[in-house]
Amino acid sequence: MQRTLSFERLVPGSVNRANEVRVTASGKVTNAARVAATLGSRAVFVSFLGGDSGRFVAEKLDGEGIVRDVVWTGAPTRTCATLLHDGGKVTELVEEAEAVSAEGAAALEDIARKHLPKADALCLIGSLPSGVPEDFYARLVEAASEAGVPSLVDAQGAPLVEVLAAEPFVVKRNLEEAVATLGLRENADARDAALALVEPGAEWAVVSEGAKGSVLANRSGKTWRVSPPNLEAVNPIGSGDSMAAGFLHSLTKGSSVPEAAAYGTACAAANVLTDTSGVVRTSDVEELLPKVRVSKGPIRSGETERCGSSMAREGRGKC
Repeated sequence: MQRTLSFERLVPGSVNRANEVRVTASGKVTNAARVAATLGSRAVFVSFLGGDSGRFVAEKLDGEGIVRDVVWTGAPTRTCATLLHDGGKVTELVEEAEAVSAEGAAALEDIARKHLPKADALCLIGSLPSGVPEDFYARLVEAASEAGVPSLVDAQGAPLVEVLAAEPFVVKRNLEEAVATLGLRENADARDAALALVEPGAEWAVVSEGAKGSVLANRSGKTWRVSPPNLEAVNPIGSGDSMAAGFLHSLTKGSSVPEAAAYGTACAAANVLTDTSGVVRTSDVEELLPKVRVSKGPIRSGETERCGSSMAREGRGKC
């Protein structure tokens, strides 16, 4: 659940009165599901929910027509606060999720596996609460691969390290988190990070740099720079989730991976134009898409230019 508060000015250490407060069903899984549904995909929300805050999220999902298949826990769903202040600055206050039981984690995995036979894509996004095994995402990626379903993983730390060995179709991460997880040098750039993510097993990698855009790479060492249009952001929170949803929506409609990255970037840009995280207007996406620029980068030394996966050659991600 997300509480967004707007202030003309925020002064730490003093009383600050918000001039507007909005409470919404948000969070990485919620945002991705909502954006996918907005774009026209049938998204199934699979996650943990609990308490009054969890019931609030469930009611909002139901009201928006988003299918949900959840594990109810004794702990309430966490509430995070976004503070919009001082002419465009954003401060995020994030609660830690309560621990879940081993039985709860197993139940969630079973639910995800149940939906794979009819899925066009699998989106694994967000941090794992305590009690969920670090290889949780990796096991689901392996199950998705066996079912012929491409997977997108947006994770960090140990779960990301575990999942790379399972060879996900695409890994998405921001530059700072990729550098920290992979132990890269401090001055590593997005291209370095993207190539480092495909080296251990990911077929494709997207490394974002916020408003600067992102770098896309595949196993052959081929890279692309994906640049969004310049915009005045209203609220950038949820842009990464919107990009993930847009990427998979486009990919499952037959786009190449670079084309899907461009479409995902348009969705991320559309998200910054709305007050609420994880909300896009399709009219904004269509208007912004022609303004996204995709340019090819250099091929890694010693490699020839080729597509990076069998799925690519089958039309899901051709070069």
